[in-house]
Amino acid sequence: MNIRVLDPSTRRVTAWSGGKTTELFLYPFDGSYAERRFNIRISSATVDLPESRFTRLDGVTRYLTPLSEGFYLKRGERWIYLPHGDVLCFSGEEDILCRGSGRDLNLMLKGARGEMRFLPKGDHVLTLHAFLFLCCPEETNVNGTVLPADSFAEITSAGFSTLRLSRPAVLFSADI
Repeated sequence: MNIRVLDPSTRRVTAWSGGKTTELFLYPFDGSYAERRFNIRISSATVDLPESRFTRLDGVTRYLTPLSEGFYLKRGERWIYLPHGDVLCFSGEEDILCRGSGRDLNLMLKGARGEMRFLPKGDHVLTLHAFLFLCCPEETNVNGTVLPADSFAEITSAGFSTLRLSRPAVLFSADI
């Protein structure tokens, strides 16, 4: 297994109605989130307002996990609490109202399949995917290599591998 930390200086930061979003990965590489030309988008966002509405993204499957304490989300007429460490999968067509501020991670899939998982510290078996990434909110020892806080790394593997984490991290996997 190879782990390559992606250069933070290549991250694109833009505004959304509730704060700022930092694009960590976009595929295809010549795609555009603004023009909705992408299959896979991984981002981190700040939610700076006490109440905000998520951007509507027709045809997109979305995953969200709070890196902060958590958020209250209104889906339809029902409020739910999404705490730190939980992952929510929802349709981009859903009207989502958010209460609370903090930071989150997002995976958006359009014409692709995949998932986002919050991994506790310990050992985790990985399977081969076209795209496999790891986000480490805190400094984390990953299979003997120390990744700095807020690192975003690409994982390449020739098959089944074990990922050993000294701290919790978020795993993104996707296939076209």
